[in-house]
Amino acid sequence: MNMNYDIKVGGPFLDDEDIESMVKALREGRLSSGVYAEEFEKKFAKFIGVKHGVSVNSATSALQIMLAIKGIGKNDEVITTPYTYAATANVIVLQGAKPVFVDIELDSYNIDSSKIEEVISEKTKAIMPIHYGGQSADMKEIMKLANENNLSVYEDAAPSAGAMYKEQKVGSIGDAAAFSFFPDKNMTTGEGGMLTTNSDEIAKRAQIMKRGGAESRYFHTEIGWNFKMPDPNAALGISQLKKLPEIIKEKQRLALNYTKLFQDILPEVIVPEIKKDRNHTFNLFSIRFKDEKTRNSVKGYLDERKIETRVCFPPVHLQPIYQKLYDFKSNMFPISELAAKTTLCMPMLVGLSESIQENIVEYVKKAVRLI
Repeated sequence: MNMNYDIKVGGPFLDDEDIESMVKALREGRLSSGVYAEEFEKKFAKFIGVKHGVSVNSATSALQIMLAIKGIGKNDEVITTPYTYAATANVIVLQGAKPVFVDIELDSYNIDSSKIEEVISEKTKAIMPIHYGGQSADMKEIMKLANENNLSVYEDAAPSAGAMYKEQKVGSIGDAAAFSFFPDKNMTTGEGGMLTTNSDEIAKRAQIMKRGGAESRYFHTEIGWNFKMPDPNAALGISQLKKLPEIIKEKQRLALNYTKLFQDILPEVIVPEIKKDRNHTFNLFSIRFKDEKTRNSVKGYLDERKIETRVCFPPVHLQPIYQKLYDFKSNMFPISELAAKTTLCMPMLVGLSESIQENIVEYVKKAVRLI
């Protein structure tokens, strides 16, 4: 349903410095990928705590490059979660491989690491966890399983720049990771993404692959794509990265305030749980209701008041194309399906006032009581 909302569920935080950063790149005639992209790569890699960053036009591109470098293709399998944006699985299919889904934990909405081992086969080449909404998956167990079975680990860190697992930032734990800078993420480049890795080989080949496979002009050593990030976008990324720690603090403040405001309606509304060994950057703040009817009623009630919310995400295995390709059916991944039927993402805009949050929560309470 297309609506004009007075309060959006998410969006970029941009100031004059951000705008001027892009204008400067444009005035200098830097329209393709060049010095600003290189600077952004170095600064983002340092922020994450890795040796290399490779700027690309989307997190999807970063994920596909990783799989291509690994040589993943026909008859191979990659383990991931169905409770994610479809791009996580799409890149596996586009490489000719098969996504093997593992259900999620209901408290974190991340892949349930205790269920991964049972689906590992001789065809398995990698595990691709997503750090849902800004909180890390159980990387200790995932890395343990990967090391025991000689598997690569590719982190889909699209919504999670700045998130921590124990003492490490996500994106620095697996073999490589992909970040998104789409406008609804905590930092943005407009469209854009970043591949991070400590591997010299992955970084070198990724830089070549994103340029059509050319090691130098007209000298092609790989089959690749045009996945470059233009300099104006990279310039915006450099400016946004400086603000990211404060943006995360603001998102955490909003999340804490929502949590307090929802206290007197427990257990009708279940707020996100933060695991003790992680932080949460709250790109998403997903609340959960007792059933689908309640969730839908609340969403409709807020829609009528021009307050946007989102269902993140309808499970990938129930998308029409995945049912057609792999004969997936309902109830195959019941926790993911339950989460998809009962969760709702609340507005998480930087600058959202406490009074507006109070109004949103009051509307949620009224909608629940009307059922």
